[in-house]
Amino acid sequence: MESHRTGAFDSPTRLLRPAALVLGIIVAGQAPGAGVAAAQPADEPTACLALAVYWEAGGEGREGMSAVAWVVLNRRAHRDFPSTVCDVVHQGDSEPGCQFRFWCDGESDEPRDADLWALALDVATEALEGRSADPTGGALFFHAAALGTAPWRVPRERTVQIGRHIYYR
Repeated sequence: MESHRTGAFDSPTRLLRPAALVLGIIVAGQAPGAGVAAAQPADEPTACLALAVYWEAGGEGREGMSAVAWVVLNRRAHRDFPSTVCDVVHQGDSEPGCQFRFWCDGESDEPRDADLWALALDVATEALEGRSADPTGGALFFHAAALGTAPWRVPRERTVQIGRHIYYR
């Protein structure tokens, strides 16, 4: 899956883990307590989902971000995937082969754009509370449209293209 990284990071190491996210996320380059202090996740599932939405579809607008959120929620509900939001997002841990590239790319997961982070939190909260519809048609997978062909050996049913991502179930 495509990672939406915008610029270099000060540290190639992962600075935050889910428990730390609940306590507070800071925007890189700002002092602790500055930046996104008003936009904090309510709980760990919201934090995990918001990070996935932020990094995987941050440049896709609300619809693209919602699509990524629903892939995570569809996986959580499917028997072949973990049963919690954070476990879905972290599946494969931090090793290559993980399900969401941002989680295993070795770069900081700290949001850098406060407005985009606030939108990611809003999209994640709406999806978790059932206040948004699934725009993917039940998709469990997606990839960047720029890849051309799906990167899987197993055939999957294409459901929709939203922005720069193609979704499958």
